[in-house]
Parts: sequence; C-alpha cells; structure tokens
Amino acid sequence: MISFYENRELSWLKFNKRVLMQSQAHEVPFFERMKFIEIFGSNLDEFFMVRVGSMYDRSLLPDDPPDGKTGMTASEQLEKMYAETRPLYALRDNCYRNLTSALASKGVKFIGAGGLKGDIARVARQYFKREVLPYVTPRIIDAKHPLPMLENLKPYLVVSIRPKKDGGKSSLGIIPISNAFGSIISLPSAEGMTFVPVEDLMLRFASDIFKNYDIFGRTIVRVTRNADVTVEDNFADDEVDYRDYVTAIIKRREKMTPVRLETYSASYAGAEKIGRAIVSMIGLNETKYYHSMSVLDLGSVYGLESKLRRHFGDDPDLFYSSLSPRDQTDVPEDRTIEETARLNDIFLSFPYYSMKPYLRMLDEAVADPETVSIKISLYRMAANSLVIDALCRAAKKGIEVIAVVELKARFDETNNVNWSRRLEDAGCYIIYGIEALKVHSKLTLITRRGENGIRRIVHVGTGNYNEKTAKLYTDIGIITVDERITGDAELVFENLMNGVPGDSYEYLLVSPNTLRQTMLREIETEASYGHEGYICMKMNSLTDKAIIDALAEASSGGVKVDLIVRGICCLLPGIIGVTENIRVVSIVGRFLEHSRLFIFGNGRNVGRRVYLGSADMMTRNTTRRVEVITPVYDKRIADRIFEMTQVMLADNVKRSRLMSNGRYERVITGKEPLDSQEYFYAEAYRETEKKDEE
Repeated sequence: MISFYENRELSWLKFNKRVLMQSQAHEVPFFERMKFIEIFGSNLDEFFMVRVGSMYDRSLLPDDPPDGKTGMTASEQLEKMYAETRPLYALRDNCYRNLTSALASKGVKFIGAGGLKGDIARVARQYFKREVLPYVTPRIIDAKHPLPMLENLKPYLVVSIRPKKDGGKSSLGIIPISNAFGSIISLPSAEGMTFVPVEDLMLRFASDIFKNYDIFGRTIVRVTRNADVTVEDNFADDEVDYRDYVTAIIKRREKMTPVRLETYSASYAGAEKIGRAIVSMIGLNETKYYHSMSVLDLGSVYGLESKLRRHFGDDPDLFYSSLSPRDQTDVPEDRTIEETARLNDIFLSFPYYSMKPYLRMLDEAVADPETVSIKISLYRMAANSLVIDALCRAAKKGIEVIAVVELKARFDETNNVNWSRRLEDAGCYIIYGIEALKVHSKLTLITRRGENGIRRIVHVGTGNYNEKTAKLYTDIGIITVDERITGDAELVFENLMNGVPGDSYEYLLVSPNTLRQTMLREIETEASYGHEGYICMKMNSLTDKAIIDALAEASSGGVKVDLIVRGICCLLPGIIGVTENIRVVSIVGRFLEHSRLFIFGNGRNVGRRVYLGSADMMTRNTTRRVEVITPVYDKRIADRIFEMTQVMLADNVKRSRLMSNGRYERVITGKEPLDSQEYFYAEAYRETEKKDEE
C-alpha cells in the first residue's frame, strides 16, 4: 500500500511557503505583501528555535527514534529540514526584490546598502553618526579575543579588517546591532517615503566605525539557538517559587546550542568567507549556514504602516481596505448577556464581529452583586488586557476569581509571569496549570447566586482571551447557560484545582482522557454509514496518527471527508483505496485562520453533530494538554458553522488544495472570485447596515 503519511516538519515548511507566496499574490496590496515576508521570516525563526531545536535534541539520543508515521529518524529529518529550507531563502530573496521594486513605483522606497549614494547617502550618514554610532561598541576577534557569545536572533555586523599602518595581520571585527532604533529607519524624502534597513546602514558605513583599518569583507550575521527548553514536568521543589523557576528557564534559552547561521551582505564581498569562519567558531557545519540576498530582520515593518497611511492615505494599491469588527445584531444592548443567553446561545465569530459580548459578560458579572465566582483559563493575553482588568476589579470587589494561568505558553512565559503577579496582587487565586500538561483550554465560567438559586453562564472558544488577536485571527465561540455544558465546565475547574485533568465528563470533550476517544467514536459512527457518511474538520494542524488512521479507514469505506487545515497536515489525500474520499485544503489570507471546529453527519442518518473548541488534532493537544471542546446544541449555531465551512470550501482566492504527491496547488476556477474571509466580513457589514436601516 502507498503510504498516506506526510512528515510533520516538511509539511510545516510547505505551509510557510504558502505564507511567503502571499507576498506575490496579485490581489494583496503592496505594503500588505511586505508583512507576509516578515511573517514568513518570523515563522521560520520559531521553526528553527523550536522544531529544529527539538529534533536536534532527539538526534542526540542513543537510539535516535524514528518518526511514528514516516519512519524517518531525527537525524534524517534534520537533514531534510535543513535541505528543504535552502530554496526558501532564494524564493524569499526573489519575493523581496520584486516587492521593493513594486513599492518603489508607488513612492515607497526601501534603499539597500548599494543604493545609498549621493544626497540619500549624505542624509543616511548624518543619521548614522547621530543616532546609531553612539550605540556602537566594536570588538576585535583574534587569537587573544575569542568570538563573544552571539545572542539568539540578534544581528551583528562582522567585517574582515587589516590595520592601515604597518600592514599587520588580518582579523575580524564584530559589532552587535542595537535594537534601540528598530530594524528599519525612515529618512527625509522630497517625494514619497524612503526607508533604510539598519542592516544596510551598518554595512554601508562600516568604515566610519573601523577608521584605522582597511575593510576587505563585510556582512551581517545572525545566529539562531535551540529554544526548546520547557519547564521540567517533574518540578516539585516547594522551596522555589514556580514563577522564579520559569523565569530561570527562559534565561537558559539565550545560551543554548546554535542551530542556524545566516548572513546578509547586500552587494559587498566577503560574506560567505566570514560566514564559514563564524560557522566553524560556533560549532556548526556549512549545511546549517544560509546566505541571504535580502535583509534578515524585517521586524519593524508593522510599525511603518501608520507613517505610510498618514502620507498616502488609504491607497488601495498599498493597503487593505479598513475593516472593523461589527456589533452583533442578535445581542441587544437593552438586555444583559445572561438574559440574551437564556433565550438562545450566543455565537461569537472573530474578527468579523466584536469581542464586546464576551467583555460585557465579564463586566456585567463584576457589577452584579449576585456574582459569586469567575473561573477562567488564560494562555496568551493582550498587552493592555481588558480581561485582566475585569478579573482584578472582580477580585477587589470580593468576588472569588480563580485564574488558571499557563506559565508554559511558549515565548509568552514572561508576559504570563507578569500577569499572574498582577492578578495575585489584586486578590485572585492563581493556578499554574497541572503537572506534565499544558492547560490550553479557552474556558470561562461565571456563577451567580440569587433568589432562584445558582445560575451559571459559560464561554467556550477556539482562541485566546486576547483583544488584539481577536481582530487578526479567525476564531469562534459560544456563550451558553445550558446546564449540560455549565455543569461539566464546573467539573473542569474543580479538577484543575485538584491538579488533574479529569477523566469523567458527560458532555464536554476534555483532553487528555476523553477528547480523542470521542472524536474517534464520532469518526467510527460516520464510517458505519459508508457513502452516506460525512466528516468536516477545520483546524490549524493534523498530526495525531490515531485520528489520521481513523479518517483513512472511514474514507476507504466511502465516507466523504473535508479537512480545512491551515498548517501542518500529516495525511496525504487522494490515494486510491485509502484516502481517495478525503479532500484537504488550506486557507492563507488576510487573517490567520485559527478556529477549530468539527462536523459529523450530513444532516440525515442520526443528524449532524457539531463541536468547537481549543484543540487541534495534534498529538500534543490530544495527549499532552488540557483542551476543551464543546458540542454545539443550538441548531441555529450548528447550521451556521456548517454554512461557514461550505463557504471556505468554495473559496477560490485564498484556498490551496493538498495533492496526493504532497504538493499544494492554488484552487483556480472560472467562477466569480470568492475570498471566504472577505465574504464573512461583507456579510457582517450587511447585517449591521440592515439593522441600522430598520
């Protein structure tokens, strides 16, 4: 039988390529395309820190265990990961070159080191001497001055130099590039706007730093280090504050083993010779060294948008049209959220509709004298979090607030440590997850006690309680007073307070003990209907082998399976006799597809069952995290979710289809263009406009 498995890491690289290709998509405005190049780079940085880092650690094990799906050892996967990344650099360079040319035609100029000539060079040098040079601390690398530890993802200017007087021996000079002025600076321009990446500025004016030396080679270097340092599962030291322990773990990342070296030199010679020297010094081989023809750090791109909009206005050639989340017409202002939820469950759909109903639910609970407790699981929060503010106000009013703050949320550990301290100072009771498992659920439970006894209201969602990402990610959720869900939600928090995930829930699907089992049972139910069966799953990633095998078996029996998987997909569709009835598509567009939803049934047989929640069908979600997925009992909402998936499956602008050979192909049809994200936003606007007219 032909294998229907795809390697997880290689599948992720294909996803990141789809992100990069948005920088060349004709329907995307020019400046928005630059953001996709930055996102691609940021994604790749994390891939090397986490996935390559993790695989490096596994490769050091005595038995070098093979991957359970493709049979590749960690060493073999590493070799493929490095090799498959190399052409992505060439593609990125080409995308950057094409895009900067297109932007220049609109008056937005990104000037590289080679273009700093004449008046622009004079202005750039003045800026360099005034703003950059004071932060410069050059060092020499030679026999008596070894290479300093290169910080993770920090750019350095490295030059090959020789003293001007007396000949002297050649050596290397190195300068850490401060982040005090960002990665891109703007310069005065007679027309349009002119930007210069700091990397290009350093390359161009290196001679102003090393005045007593001849420079015969120069480049920017950047090291990526293994950041796969996680909080030890067996932490049990009662003498050490858990937050202090997590902080110490974060600091360890700064000095971990290098896994990648990058160089960028614009048009200057000598970069690769310097790169090979640095590779040797840090203990890597040349397969882990990448030379780029475009700047390495575009992290300041997002910060340029406000400047550009002030200068160019809302030019559609440069920017997406302005969109803002709409107020829901089915959530009236003259009723409380609890009163509305007692009539019907409330469906939340971000970013198309506002986060206001959820925030109102919290604010009303804080103001209500009958509120007894607020219980919530927190994974990633916004910088100025209204959710945190509400929880602190509630605690100060004497309401019991129990917050499960996951300190092990990768790269957000520091933020979560700080939030946990603020919550604790306000009087909240803080739980730091449970041993060996991350708490990734998106769950809020509010309990009130009044004349008619106990009343509870619950929110279950697919995304974090983060006001910023609610405008950038597509997520869904429900607010309900359904006692089946509120009762199980109470049990979830009770178990978390006791340090266990729990293994006995009647309605909610909670990993690691009941979620996967229920999913497998639902797949098996549809498989029993053969050609009459239908399954649709939307998620960020699919890697769980048990789920993959069950879907393949259902497909082989004739069940139609639609998978909307944004990123990693370890199942290859379209293989005759096995996965021929499975369709896999990926949508990469203006907003990050983040909602997780699961549909079983075509509306006939035993009826359609719809679920939503926090879990992808990844092994880490189903076995190593506490995730919560809820059934959707409100038929109106269940039907709406099904309709949304059908629109996504019809998308012919942002949808790519995974083929049986592992390649993704853009879906092109002769039909009217349909961008599902634009469709849902337009729908939200039409609905609110209709309400305003009424």
